[in-house]
Amino acid sequence: MNDVNSRSSDSLSRGARRWRWGASAAAGTRLKPAAAVVLAAAIAALVWLYLVHEGSAESGTEAKPAALVETVSLQRQAIAQTLEAFGVVEPAPAADRTTPATYESVVVAIHAVPGAHVNPGDVVMEIAPSPDAKLQYESARTTLKLAEQSLEAVQERYDLKLATNQDLITSQQAERDARQKVTSYEARGMGGDGKLRAPVMGLVSKLEVTAGSLVAAGLPLFAIATDKRLEARLSVESAAVAQLAPGQSVTLQSMSRPEPVTVTSNVRVVGGTVNATTGAADVRVPVPSAAPLLLGEHVRAIIEVQRKDAALVVPRSAVNVGIAAGERVEVQAPDLHPGDAVVTWGNYELTDGMAIQAPEPAAKQPKAAEPDAGKSAQGEIP
Repeated sequence: MNDVNSRSSDSLSRGARRWRWGASAAAGTRLKPAAAVVLAAAIAALVWLYLVHEGSAESGTEAKPAALVETVSLQRQAIAQTLEAFGVVEPAPAADRTTPATYESVVVAIHAVPGAHVNPGDVVMEIAPSPDAKLQYESARTTLKLAEQSLEAVQERYDLKLATNQDLITSQQAERDARQKVTSYEARGMGGDGKLRAPVMGLVSKLEVTAGSLVAAGLPLFAIATDKRLEARLSVESAAVAQLAPGQSVTLQSMSRPEPVTVTSNVRVVGGTVNATTGAADVRVPVPSAAPLLLGEHVRAIIEVQRKDAALVVPRSAVNVGIAAGERVEVQAPDLHPGDAVVTWGNYELTDGMAIQAPEPAAKQPKAAEPDAGKSAQGEIP
């Protein structure tokens, strides 16, 4: 009986041990998934913290946007402020020799044209006295002939003591007046061949009449301009006249030729009056004798109103100060020196502290290219 009880007790003990081991195993099986979840959550948290930290570091060190620009070196060179004007080449006032009609006449023939070169003595025009002028000349000759006959008769009577001294003086005066009148007509060309000749060598600058014209005494027939005394008469707006002065350098350029001819001269005189119609004043510039400009040719003039021989200059797009000359302006600043880099393109995109990219000479891109094209050097605007 005791053996039976003993065996039963051993069986119960072994059953209890097996139950405890099974329970422990089951508990261990239930705890392993929970630990894995906790471990995964911890790893995820660490990864998230690392990424957040790296992202903050990257955002803190991110480069500022860079603008693509072009630069040039600041240079010291001559620069001049200029004024543009337009005009025409014409004879200098003292060089124009005008031939007028000395008596009422009719133009018979014209042997020259405007712009023709003539030598002294060349026939330019032929004229003849008008009917009224011819009548006056013939009347003067008749009066002279009668005065001569009257003087001869009075002289004979005076010699015979039949005429007084006063009679002789009166007759002599009448003869002298008649002779002077005829001499005056002939000196003006009446009674001659009517050929009018060039008084000097030069160019026919004006022809005021045509063949068959009736010209009153005193009116101009033609003018000869001396070859070596031409001037450009320029028109300048009245608001700009105050900037001009005699002696300023002028560059004349022909506007009538496909390849412009450039001539250098100086301002001779600045007009003191303004044309009421155009609102412009005249400025006269002598044309050098060796210049190829022709009489009547239209010209464009560049007048230097202010000049500096050693100024710091840069392209106009880089600054807004100093006097201007075309695409360049003078820079006036104490902290600028020759050789300093100056932004010439892209400057309108810049802000203080902004980084810049300057294309290298070998990989310089056109202005229309993308900003990241080609290699570039990095810098920063102070």
